[in-house]
Amino acid sequence: KDSPGMYLPPATHWRVYLELADLAKRSNEIDASRQYYRRACQIQSNASQCWLEYSKLEEESGNLKRCAEILEEGLQHCSTNENLLVRALKFYERTGHLDQSRQLLARLKDSSIEKSWKTILEGAQMEARAGRYSIAREWLKYLTHHVPWYGPLYKIHSEFERDYGDPVEAFAIVEKGLKELPRYGPLYLVAFRLLEKDDLSRKAYDLPKTMDMVSRADNISRELLWRVHFEAAQSQERAAVLLMGEKPKLSLKKALYATRRSYSKAIMLSPPNLVWKIWLASGRTEVSSGNTNGARDLFLRAYDCVTEKGRSTVLLECARLEEFCGDLALSRSILCKARNEHGKSDWKVWLSSVNLECRCGLRERAIVFAQDALDIHRGTGRLWAALIQLRHEDGEMSQMKVLKLALKSVPKSGEVWCEGARIALNPFCPTFDLQAASRHLVFAARFTPQYGDSFLEQLRLDMIGKWLVPLAEPFIKNMYDTFLKSKKMEREEAYQFITQCTKKAADAMKAQFKRKPNSIAKDVVDTSELELHCCSANPNYGHLWFQCRVSPIDSAREVIAEAKDIMTTDIINYSYAYVAAMVRRAGIMMIIHHPDIVDSNGNENPYSNDVDFDRIVNQQLRLAPTLDVILSDKEVSGSMFVTGLTGSNKKWNTYSLAEKRRILFGSDSLVN
Repeated sequence: KDSPGMYLPPATHWRVYLELADLAKRSNEIDASRQYYRRACQIQSNASQCWLEYSKLEEESGNLKRCAEILEEGLQHCSTNENLLVRALKFYERTGHLDQSRQLLARLKDSSIEKSWKTILEGAQMEARAGRYSIAREWLKYLTHHVPWYGPLYKIHSEFERDYGDPVEAFAIVEKGLKELPRYGPLYLVAFRLLEKDDLSRKAYDLPKTMDMVSRADNISRELLWRVHFEAAQSQERAAVLLMGEKPKLSLKKALYATRRSYSKAIMLSPPNLVWKIWLASGRTEVSSGNTNGARDLFLRAYDCVTEKGRSTVLLECARLEEFCGDLALSRSILCKARNEHGKSDWKVWLSSVNLECRCGLRERAIVFAQDALDIHRGTGRLWAALIQLRHEDGEMSQMKVLKLALKSVPKSGEVWCEGARIALNPFCPTFDLQAASRHLVFAARFTPQYGDSFLEQLRLDMIGKWLVPLAEPFIKNMYDTFLKSKKMEREEAYQFITQCTKKAADAMKAQFKRKPNSIAKDVVDTSELELHCCSANPNYGHLWFQCRVSPIDSAREVIAEAKDIMTTDIINYSYAYVAAMVRRAGIMMIIHHPDIVDSNGNENPYSNDVDFDRIVNQQLRLAPTLDVILSDKEVSGSMFVTGLTGSNKKWNTYSLAEKRRILFGSDSLVN
């Protein structure tokens, strides 16, 4: 008002306060932002955006109770606003108050379907995530009947049926959707995956049902038609690989003929700004067929037509090809070019450099690249996770130091939290702790649900808890009973006693493994809850995840089933190490709990109010003899347990050519 020629109508003042609140929030002035949001809500209480942003601020600040109050107050003024209702549903689901969410949904019983279908859809997905399949299924059927014009609804419904084990019903829903919306492209992509599974299960490697659906998709918009033939080429390549496995004498050129033809159609129909992705994918096909020269030509074509944004992706693909061919000097040169040209904008060029040096066994060089990358991309969790793993050889203390720095920089990175769990799950780590691993994995799955490794590490933890913890308990009980009968002893005597008990437990487990290996994993591990959470999250990346995923079309349940088979063998083979680690930790805790028996030697008492319990416990664990010293087993070391699969931690030169190709080229999807 004081500025000449400037006037804002009172009706727009609330928008100004919203902008001021957002600016204050970005500047980390939370109190000021809170006041501006409150003022905006007072001026325009019927604007749902005010309540949405205000509640989001309080939730991010950790004030969950205040967030719930704001949402309830907002719903009193905007009772039918779908955005606010959906926000409230998600909030109550995240905080574990599903009854509150259901009460909100009950308010919609008298609302028209036109005003409430989005909220009902969110409610159906919430019930699916909660494991109430029958209710979710009924709601989705209700919605597909009353909202037949909304294409994504059929996709959500069909994927729900697919993920929960009914592919026939999933395809029926796709057909229903295509009948209503014959030009809706995403439904065809879902149909391709369903039909490919069906064809391959019948060993129909010419994919008759899949290709029939491809023919039906010719009527969709031209902007998506290239994607149809691209997906067809990918399906045909997977089928050709399986066919060659059954008929190795078959001509590879003949087996891949249909694949190359589909890629050609995709290239002709693709928009100019996307055609480079098809050149890259077809180059990968040539790599799988052993035609590396052809792959190199196709990658160069991709480089000639790629947009500036995708240029780093093509360079990384070229670097992988040269590494696969054994020309490490050229691979490094390409990565150097990628870092110089795109290092400030694309963190993946740095991660690829780190991974290359790791595979070559040059750990120090990889650490330098990781540190240089973090100077530029400090908020990238995957770079921090790589550095944490690289610090394994420097000891647990060094890893924990990097982990703490990482959590300060990226506190919501699931990859970093997962690495914390891996440290705690390593039986050769001095601070081996199953409870700490569980806490880390809860945060990992919550903050980055698309990171599949967190779920597989949770599977490992569940299997250890179900099979090995009961086996360790008798050894721990016997150790306690003997210890409590002892007279006062020096700390070194106590360490020697724990060492003897730990070694005895390890030897007993080795004997049981030789005598009756199946007795170790005799109980069934219930993974239904893990599968439920994993299907809801729909993970799509992670080194361990790709190791356990047989095919890109595998569902989350299928990946977990495959991981369970692989991890079972791992856990049985090294059960003695896990049990010994549990006995060792219990022994150190025993010393801490009974300072009247073991002389403290001036160490802090963890039960004092003025010290951090976990810090003192970890300090005591580090002072005690480590598991590798106790077991003296030269064939087994902590480096084998850096991730959940010991087979994924072996040296690069021990992998077969097919395994190397899968690791280098079978990870990142070129088309999202």
